[in-house]
Amino acid sequence: MTYDQPHAYCTYFDSGYLSRGLALIESLRAHGDNAPIWIMALDDAARDYLLAADLDNVHVVSVTDLEASIPQLGPLKSERSRMEYYFTTTPLLIRWVMDQYGSTDTTVIYLDGDLFFFDDPALVLDALGDGSVGIIEHRYQPRLEKRLAKYGRFNVGWVGFRADAQGRACLAWWGERTLEWCRDTPDAGRYADQGYLDAFPEKFEGVRILTSPGLNLAPWNTAGHRIETDNDRVTVDGDALVFFHFHGVKKSKSWWVTSQLVYGAGMGDTLRERVYVPYIRAIERLSAIVDASPLIPHTTVAARGAGLRGLVFRVQRSVVKAVAIVTRSAIRAT
Repeated sequence: MTYDQPHAYCTYFDSGYLSRGLALIESLRAHGDNAPIWIMALDDAARDYLLAADLDNVHVVSVTDLEASIPQLGPLKSERSRMEYYFTTTPLLIRWVMDQYGSTDTTVIYLDGDLFFFDDPALVLDALGDGSVGIIEHRYQPRLEKRLAKYGRFNVGWVGFRADAQGRACLAWWGERTLEWCRDTPDAGRYADQGYLDAFPEKFEGVRILTSPGLNLAPWNTAGHRIETDNDRVTVDGDALVFFHFHGVKKSKSWWVTSQLVYGAGMGDTLRERVYVPYIRAIERLSAIVDASPLIPHTTVAARGAGLRGLVFRVQRSVVKAVAIVTRSAIRAT
């Protein structure tokens, strides 16, 4: 497919997420999207690795680059948790990347580092059409809606802004809000950088809600869709699966445990073999390459929590893992 719209991507991750970020980049390139990708490296190891890798049309920046251009940002580092601080930067990074281009037609798209494309990314741009802002609903299952509504109607995993007046106005408003408040705990309709997306359709013209079920398929919505194969394509309710959001996939010894059961969603054969297995094999392959690099420090991760609380957490995690294995919601490592 021809990319008629000039566009660029941005994302951020640290060295612990390198293999997933590299898998995301590979999946974009594998489907013919050679657009610029701007990565904000969240630690020195990730920055050094990416600079040494010298990937085609990939630009590496650091948090300090963003802080140098936004004076209000740096002082917030001492007031917010590490993740809250990074969530604060999401709209600011998009705007910073947008400012690197002069055209009002350019669309800048933020991607979470745990996305992976299975079909042509141009299909998402086609869905955006002439819109100035693109957002995608969580599509929570009705039985989850009440419990998860506090995290927002829309997911921040894929958010796109055209550099026109409407797109810039929405992006500026979002950036002002995260600078004001960006906590990792739901509060009166707000949640991190994500809750603010709910206000986009009400406050701004040109906002498009991208509705294809093949966009941002994720553990919290798979149960509500028909996932099948059509020749070599995976389809979702008949639409192509363009990208999946691999939220919550964790390695536990010889298993990769998914978060499907966390959302009460089973894993059929197509979802398992045609979606999860290819992704996990990709990050295993890339993890081996990353781990072999002298630029990546090898440290032992301490067990989470201490005392009784830590013990309870580890027991819960063991139970989830055991159930995931029995229900085929975990993938054995190679």
